[in-house]
Amino acid sequence: MVSTTFKVLAGLWVCMQPVLAITNPVYIITNAEQPSLSRPGLTPVGFKRANECLPALFSTLNIGKIIMCPRNDDSEVCFETLSTTQPTADALGLPIDTSCGADENTDDDCVTDLLKKFAKNSTESVLIVWDIQEIGALLGEDLDLDTDEADADDGIHFDLVTLVVKNKIKGIVSQNCTDIDGIAPGTDTPTKRAFGPSKRSRSAKLRLPEA
Repeated sequence: MVSTTFKVLAGLWVCMQPVLAITNPVYIITNAEQPSLSRPGLTPVGFKRANECLPALFSTLNIGKIIMCPRNDDSEVCFETLSTTQPTADALGLPIDTSCGADENTDDDCVTDLLKKFAKNSTESVLIVWDIQEIGALLGEDLDLDTDEADADDGIHFDLVTLVVKNKIKGIVSQNCTDIDGIAPGTDTPTKRAFGPSKRSRSAKLRLPEA
């Protein structure tokens, strides 16, 4: 149930003591499920996740800003992020900030700078929606996080939420989307690819999980 995820995430946030300038909880998810062979669009499971589960989940987490990597045809990234994000943005009545891309032309500090700017005037949470193939670069390079916990979780999947507080990964939990969490048949399996070399950079800090 979504309410279970809310209790877990909220509990993790409350336990944190302010240390760094950015104390806003940051929730990071990937695009929802996409078909195998990198075909465009969302699978039926991905569509249900984006349109039913995610709006309900994030309506409970005091989201004040949404950051999403925009589609980039040259780098072939972020094709499914908008269809994943738009239903939640509509439900929350928030605009989607697409000023930071997941391509090689975007400054590595772009997302961090957006977070710092937002934190100056708000204590609300931030939702980041990123391409499943570029999540390793986002966590390990752009946000400069210690990704040992993400590695221990055997990678990043479509059905997880990563909670970051004060530049540390504080939890990686299931979205608890009823009847759809887990890897659905016919869905591209992202685990090793997400932690492999980024299309934007060949120096990702994350380790490739062992088979």
